[in-house]
Amino acid sequence: MEFIMSRRCIRCNVNIADDAIECPLCHGVLETGKGDEHSIGQDSTSLTYPDVTASLKWMQIIIRAVVFIALIIAVTVLIINYLTFNGVYWSLIVIAGLCYGIMTLLYSFRERKSVQKIIVVQMLLAIPLLIALDNLTGGEQWSFMYALPILFIAVDIGALVLMIVGIDGWQNYIMTEITTVLLSAILLIFHFTGLIKTTLLAIIA
Repeated sequence: MEFIMSRRCIRCNVNIADDAIECPLCHGVLETGKGDEHSIGQDSTSLTYPDVTASLKWMQIIIRAVVFIALIIAVTVLIINYLTFNGVYWSLIVIAGLCYGIMTLLYSFRERKSVQKIIVVQMLLAIPLLIALDNLTGGEQWSFMYALPILFIAVDIGALVLMIVGIDGWQNYIMTEITTVLLSAILLIFHFTGLIKTTLLAIIA
């Protein structure tokens, strides 16, 4: 019986029953065991993995269709807002939400994007969206008083839970925590300097 070497992907927590160099799921470098002398320069005798080309093509078609529909909706609401204008630019709120959704969709379905990166990017995209919505709805600074602190707290808790359960490796979420700490520090500076209106949630965040 021929011995089949097994390698392990720490990120996906799966064993790969061949001499592949990278994980077929996340494309991360596999952990090698004792007696594994396979080098990058050698030909791999990897097993055949499912061909996902057709699924990827369908996914690209779906994404393009979603983007096209979003553009139609954006143009439609702009026209309706213009024809029925009563002093409120409500169409900009709809367009801001559509832009956030499209950017999240495009980034999330790109190759080799970890959960940690998706969380950070979504948080960074949500910040200008919330501030823009605040300004479009009267500029009462509710985004700084409530929305942003709650966003940072939610991301912190989410990253902590993912670190505990070990999804994608706990060390990968350290940068997420550092990012939220830096953003919370900026919010805290705003709170004590009085540059903007904040609440105690800024201190908690």
